[in-house]
Amino acid sequence: MSSPSLRTTVLRALTAVLALLLPALAVPPHTARANAAQGSLVVRTDRGWVRGAAHSDGVRVFQGIPFAAPPTGKLRWRPPRPADRWPGVRDATVPARPCPQLPLTLLPDGGPVLPGESNRTGSTTEDCLYLNVWTPARTDGRSLPVLVWLHGGGNAYGAGSDYEGSALTARGMVVVTVNYRLGALGFLAHPALSSESEDHASGDYGLMDQQAALRWVRHTIGAFGGDHDRVTLGGQSAGSVDTCAHIASPTAEGLFQRAIQQSGSCASDGGLTPLTLGAAEQRGSDFAASVGCAGPRTAATCLRARTTTELLRATGTGTASVWGPNTGPRVLPLAPRRAWAEGRVNAVPTLNGTTHDEYRYFTALYVDLLGGGPLTAASYAALIGLQHGDRAAAVLHTYPASAYPSPNLAYSAVNTDQRFACPARADSRLYASRAPVYAYEFHDPQAPPFIPAPHTPQGAFHASELAYLFPMDSLRLTSAQRRLSATMTAYWARFAATGDPNGSRTPAWPRYTPSEDSVQALAPDRVASTNGFAADHHCAFWGPSPTSRAAVP
Repeated sequence: MSSPSLRTTVLRALTAVLALLLPALAVPPHTARANAAQGSLVVRTDRGWVRGAAHSDGVRVFQGIPFAAPPTGKLRWRPPRPADRWPGVRDATVPARPCPQLPLTLLPDGGPVLPGESNRTGSTTEDCLYLNVWTPARTDGRSLPVLVWLHGGGNAYGAGSDYEGSALTARGMVVVTVNYRLGALGFLAHPALSSESEDHASGDYGLMDQQAALRWVRHTIGAFGGDHDRVTLGGQSAGSVDTCAHIASPTAEGLFQRAIQQSGSCASDGGLTPLTLGAAEQRGSDFAASVGCAGPRTAATCLRARTTTELLRATGTGTASVWGPNTGPRVLPLAPRRAWAEGRVNAVPTLNGTTHDEYRYFTALYVDLLGGGPLTAASYAALIGLQHGDRAAAVLHTYPASAYPSPNLAYSAVNTDQRFACPARADSRLYASRAPVYAYEFHDPQAPPFIPAPHTPQGAFHASELAYLFPMDSLRLTSAQRRLSATMTAYWARFAATGDPNGSRTPAWPRYTPSEDSVQALAPDRVASTNGFAADHHCAFWGPSPTSRAAVP
């Protein structure tokens, strides 16, 4: 031991060992829950230790925690695998990069930024299966309810890091936001990929990622002060549709005890109906051919050899809603509507609703900004004729342009009612047969807009409620809107805790029943139940029809 080089080697070895042992010595496993109660910034997960950051308002934030292995190389288009363990303490103070997606460059300033999303210009990666945890600085030994949030964006855009969970966390809950594979990387079905799988099916990789995150929560959230037996799965838009799919998924059984659907349905007439496996494989074969992978025997190898950039370019623009779940893989063997009819669902208490003017956002985007709008009475009638065929005259009779301030608003009302409001009501009626349901409508006509809309006043547009649940620095609320935000976060938190949003300091919210048809109106000047939702949105007109829509918008 007298040799300096030997001493140096031994000291370096001891230093390396101590670097691995110090976290365990400082925070032994049996004190993990005690550290959660005391607000420790170093937490042990099932894969290793992470160090988070203190946030304002008594909140701790842990970002970029891997919940599955990178789905790259041979793992592209395969079910998620467990993440590798890591030594030492992993830095969890910055979010991971989002999953691959096209940059949003439809406006000169780089927008539109879809609700809840940041604008991305290439800072994405296939190594993206990470989540973020927002938890109170101190839990005082209590196990807190957990909200697992699925972002929107048509299953083609977005990231968990787009959502700031402190407002909900301040209500005494743990918030988990999740990345999941998007677009073709998350939802491509193809015969060659199906032949590789144990159940001879493909697609739904994004849903599998979401369930992997739920399993991570099941095993690990206690270290952050969360209660794995009080998990609420929620999402908005595509995240809501995916939540709807998990309610019908046998592989999600027991992973959540409540659900929140915001502006997206899949189980009822008018909702987004998943493709069958055969239809999804045909669409996937067409996609594969477009990137030069038409050979049935070589398609899987060929597709895995393509770069993410090549795959994204083949997706094209304006096709966010092309990608979504299909029925056939083990994760979703039955269409949700059939699963409900057969009683093969995870029936849980559900908070379900929409915004009053959902489609105005899409009208402003696709008609005004991209389509050279606004609509005239004649072009409105022509567009309705194109979209509704033999039923166009009835639609125009129910929604005459003369009854609205502009044809743009008439067109928005048609699509709001057909695509969002009435399908959500149908979901509430269906779900209420098996579990408690609380229905709402967000109705702030002055909600801060996301995009310029000179011809289409945005009102309570699609995703406008997100700014009231997840604070956004770029959107400032008035004092009345902040009061509504406080009411909404209280409702959401109590629902996550108990399955019932009601409490002593908020207006009563009656449980939904088909006979009463009561919906809670959420507006700055009035929070109360109403029975006028169905009439307001002409749901009798949009009643059961032979087919459901397959894409939005």
